[in-house]
Formats: sequence, structure tokens, C-alpha cells
Amino acid sequence: MVAKSPSYSLLVVDDEPLALKLIERVFAAESDVDLRLTNSPTRGLEIAERLELDAVISDQRMPEMSGLDFLGRLRDRRPRAHRILLTAYPELEVVLKAINNGLVYRFVLKPWDLDDMRVSVRRALEAKRLADEHDRLSALLRAQFDELVRAERLASIGRLSAGVGHELGNAATPLLLNVDLLVDEVARLQELFRSALQAVEGDFKREALDQLTKITRRLQARKADDFNETLTALRAAAAQLQAIVHGLKRVARDARDAIPYDVNQAVLTAVALLNHRFKSGIQLERDLNALPAVMCRVSEIAQVILNLLGNAADAVEGAPVRTIRVRTWEADGKVHLEVSDSGSGIDPAIQARLFEPFVTTKEIGRGTGLGLSICKNIVESHGGSITVDSEAGKGARFTVALPAAA
Repeated sequence: MVAKSPSYSLLVVDDEPLALKLIERVFAAESDVDLRLTNSPTRGLEIAERLELDAVISDQRMPEMSGLDFLGRLRDRRPRAHRILLTAYPELEVVLKAINNGLVYRFVLKPWDLDDMRVSVRRALEAKRLADEHDRLSALLRAQFDELVRAERLASIGRLSAGVGHELGNAATPLLLNVDLLVDEVARLQELFRSALQAVEGDFKREALDQLTKITRRLQARKADDFNETLTALRAAAAQLQAIVHGLKRVARDARDAIPYDVNQAVLTAVALLNHRFKSGIQLERDLNALPAVMCRVSEIAQVILNLLGNAADAVEGAPVRTIRVRTWEADGKVHLEVSDSGSGIDPAIQARLFEPFVTTKEIGRGTGLGLSICKNIVESHGGSITVDSEAGKGARFTVALPAAA
């Protein structure tokens, strides 16, 4: 059977040989501890450069450097290693200061007892194991949350797809019609150019000039504004298509880096993508004020606003007055976004838990109950906050606050 490798690595630095022998005796029977002993702090730092360490024990009084100096340098190399300092009573004030500054995990007074030393080190190793496990689970949860954000973002795009397809069709139809008109105009211009060329090549003979005059007058008889109207319609349709495509890119892209961004732009993006929702009798009121930039991951903030506006559109379905209001302003160094609706409001029992996962006010099959929970996590990860205020029969108001960029 292959022997199990030690689970923990422990470094002990003490200039007294007797102290090293005592510690070696303490852990001689501890098969899960890889023990490294040295009487030199310099040698201890060399070991720390090569090996991952779970715990380090150091004497305070040593000729090369003090234990606090040694542990301070070691912390730069192995910040996660738990550090234990051996010291005597007169140095208690120094050690307490070191503990308060986070330099050492704990200290052991001299002369120390073998069993006390074993217990102290075991506690340090267990604390290190728990800290490592906490970090591992935190990283795992963060990765899973990132996947959840991406999945919800793609689900949002899926829910938008029918409406976005309708908007694309609305933009593409006039684009294609006006392209046909433009083709006709270009054909007439080409005819004029050919006639002019024939007149030049024919040395401006009477017949060629008559033909050129005929074509020119025919073009002049057309309304001068027709051509400009065609170009204007083409530009408008192209701009609409571009806005929709850019909006989808902002929502769908997986951007991990925060950049300075104007929240008003995120509002305009969401409005463009939800434009089909606001054409069905919903009145959208916008009160967008000049804002400082916020440092954010653009796609995530766009996702938050898209979710809030989409929820507001759902809330006013069937309401006698169907109004959604989105407002932005800056106050106290924060950028504020407010989305309110004229819906029926939120049940107080649900409102208290609204940002919890899988809590929803929608009918079964119309939502996952994750949208607002994800919004809350996104906003808080940006150093902001999100709140809801609602009264029965008076709609709901969601307010997001994000720190303005310096």
C-alpha cells in the first residue's frame, strides 16, 4: 500500500537546538504533518520560497532577526500561512500589537508545555484548513453565480427574441423599400451620365444635345426632395438596426472588466430592446439627467435595467393606467436609477423576500424567480444597492444606487 502523504506543512524556526528537539518530539507521531526545522530565520525564508506552508512557528529572540521581523517577511512570501510566535512575558505588549495588526495568528508563552504546543499548532492547522475550504467554496460559488448570470442573460435575450425580431423586421422593411427606390434613382443618373458622355464623344452634335436635354428635364421634373427623403429613410432604418444590434451585444457579451460608463446609455439600450413592449398601449416616461460615469461591467448593468423595465411592463399588463417611468439623477456621490410602474403593487408578504432566489410575483411559467436576486447580486458586487417600495394598488418603485466614478 502506498503511504499517504502528509496533509500539512509546518515550519519551525528557533535558534535553540533544545527547543527544536522538543517540537520534533511533539510531532514525531503526527503522520499528517510535514515538519521542517531550522535555527536560522534566513534559512526559514529560503524554505518558504520553495514550499507551500500551512503554519509557521518562530521564536521572538534570535540573533539574525527578531521573530516579528521574520514573520513579517514571511507574510509577504506566504500570506496564507498561519503564524505562531514563541515569546516570554516581558514581550507581551509587542506581541499583542502584532496580533492586532494581523501579523501573527497567536502566540505561545515560554516555557511552553508539549501538549499545549500540540493543541496550539493543531488549532492553527485546522484554522488554515477551514480558511482554505472557505476560499475554495467562495470561488466555486462565485463561478456558479457567474454562470447563473450568463444563463439568465441569455434567457432574457431568448424572451426578447420575438419582440426584437419584430423590431428588426420593422427596420428592415423600409430599408429594403428605400433601397429599391435608390436603385431607380441611380439608374436614372447612370442614364444621364451615358447621355452626357455620348454628347461629348459626338462633339456636341444637335441630336446628342437634344437627348441630353430631354433626360435632364425629365430628372428636373422629379421632386428634389424625393431623393433626400429616400436617403433619410435609409439612414433612420440603418440607425434603428444598429441600435438593436448594439443593444444585444451589450446585454449578451461576457465582459469581466469594469469600465467607466454612463447609466443613461444602458437605459437607452434597454428601451431600444424593449421597444415592442412599449408599443402596446404602455406609456413610457423618461426623465434622464446628466450623470457622472460609474465603474461597471456594462453587460451586467444593462441586464439589471433590462430586467427592471421588463418586470415593469409585465406589472402594468391589464392595469387601467399603463405607465412606466424611468428616472436617473446624481446625489451624494452616487448615481441613482428609478423604475416605477402603475401596476397593482406587490404583496407585502412577498415584498420582504422579493430579492431572494426563486421568489416571484408572476404566474407559474412566466419567470424563474431569479431575475431580481441576480440583479441584487450584480448591483451589490458593484458597491451599490437596490431597494423596492410598493403599496397595494399604487404600483412599485425600484431604486438602484451605484457609486459614481472618481
